[in-house]
Amino acid sequence: MGGKPAARQGDMTRKGLDIVQGSAGVLIGAPTGVACSVCPGGITYANPVNPLLGAKVLPGETDLALPGPLPFILSRAYSSYRTRTPAPVGVFGPGWKAPFDIRLQIRDEGLILNDNGGRSIHFEPLFPGEISYSRSESLWLARGGVAEQHSSQPLSALWQVLPEDVRLSPHVYLATNSLQGPWWILSWPERVPGADEVLPPEPPAYRVLTGVVDGFGRTLTFHRAAEGDVAGAVTGVTDGAGRCFHLVLTTQAQRAEAFRKQRATSLSSPAGPRFASSSSAFPDTLPAGTEYGADNGIRLEAVWLTHDPAYPDEQPTAPLARYTYTASGELRAVYDRSGTQVRGFTYDAEHAGRMVAHHYAGRPESRYRYDDTGRVTEQVNPEGLDYRFEYGERRVIITDSLNRREVLYTEGEGGLKRVVKKEHADGS
Repeated sequence: MGGKPAARQGDMTRKGLDIVQGSAGVLIGAPTGVACSVCPGGITYANPVNPLLGAKVLPGETDLALPGPLPFILSRAYSSYRTRTPAPVGVFGPGWKAPFDIRLQIRDEGLILNDNGGRSIHFEPLFPGEISYSRSESLWLARGGVAEQHSSQPLSALWQVLPEDVRLSPHVYLATNSLQGPWWILSWPERVPGADEVLPPEPPAYRVLTGVVDGFGRTLTFHRAAEGDVAGAVTGVTDGAGRCFHLVLTTQAQRAEAFRKQRATSLSSPAGPRFASSSSAFPDTLPAGTEYGADNGIRLEAVWLTHDPAYPDEQPTAPLARYTYTASGELRAVYDRSGTQVRGFTYDAEHAGRMVAHHYAGRPESRYRYDDTGRVTEQVNPEGLDYRFEYGERRVIITDSLNRREVLYTEGEGGLKRVVKKEHADGS
């Protein structure tokens, strides 16, 4: 890879530890979610389940996509797959990822790129202006610091569409998976420094997604809170069409307070909804760590369109999308701009973030069972085929409710596991 090695999902460190979580293909900025990341080899069964990882997956669900140049596309993707190196929990809760959940860790021994599928790719350190290419991931990682690239560099033309301050800054990193772009700009969010801090403060040992630049130089900017309870989180977006979006974020304490107020109101009103006693416990804090990574408890509650150059005098009176969460910070329901619930999710009470059921509006609920290691063993669909999954040393047996059986023979581990032979239900 351009003289600089990169590691991907399932690769091992010299100490025998997993260094990748999530995907086996490039997904950074993918508007439709993480189909490749949660499904090595693109294999899924049922509704859907990744039999190679034993994971319940939802490859990508788009909640917001307005037409226009370089639009802001808000999508969600879920995977129950866990590794020993999980990425931090995103704004949709454990197991879920959003398009802007991209992070670059800067360490003395190298760089670790966490994409929006939870994957971690390891690179060697880059010098200012250097670009490294991963053939296995079809991904370029670059570091700013030069005004232009040499003409022999395949990305030299795309480099010139970047703003000059981005190209010249050695503190900015960039990633792309195409010679036509876009670039994903990895910088650090502005924040209000402490009274005792040296000014200007040193750049942090990480970078987050702050913007996107396409091949025509159009930009999409992520605005992050500079201070307060949600400091560092994305609170606004300006897309390539000049539209502005406001992302309403809440903390666990704020959701707990809202729950208590709603419950008090319902108890004082004879006609109000009743809360079961088992639901009355809504903690003010969440555990700092989960099986899906560190969790700061910040969640996305709603997305508002606050400005549209095409209709400057007309603004929506309701959010474009709205979300509710369980007491454990798990995504419970998704509502569209009409206020209609379009998705619902249920989780294991003993394992935060492990999805055991989901449904679409007006459709039956699909349910899932897991074994002790967290692998899906059964999927039940009241109005369709049920599936059972049995995991062997080098094979996975999939049986449906019509007693048709397929066997997948595999090689590799984790996200690098691949099917080398398939036995179909008809024996072929």
